[in-house]
Amino acid sequence: MANFIKAVFAAASAFVLARLGELAPWVGVILLAMVLDYLTGMVAAWITKTLSSRVGVVGIFKKLSYIVVIIVAMMADWAITQGGAYFGVQIKEQGFVALLVIVWLLINEIISILENIGRVGVAYPKWLLNMLKHLKQTAEQEGDKLSA
Repeated sequence: MANFIKAVFAAASAFVLARLGELAPWVGVILLAMVLDYLTGMVAAWITKTLSSRVGVVGIFKKLSYIVVIIVAMMADWAITQGGAYFGVQIKEQGFVALLVIVWLLINEIISILENIGRVGVAYPKWLLNMLKHLKQTAEQEGDKLSA
């Protein structure tokens, strides 16, 4: 039975990775960032004596919602590509919307990780946080260009 479960998991993983294509490494990195943000947030809350199970559960739902946003962006990419093909328009950039969403969320998660680390008194270069905030703003501007 254990081998069957491993085989099903391996097949499902291969299917998902094949469908993600070039987005696979980005999805892996955003998932890692979400885990690190959650863990550093829990550590910061524990050290500052503000640990709350309710806040922790809300954090988990927030991370799950990020995944939903990524899936919606991937659906938008698919609709744009397929719709364009239907109307005879070739769209070169596949996955652009999803990648932009992932980059924006990734920057957001990294900023949060740095803020969590700072809450426990760990020093980090402040210019790094400022640079990330600028990158987030740039990603937002690129997204705004798409919707204009």
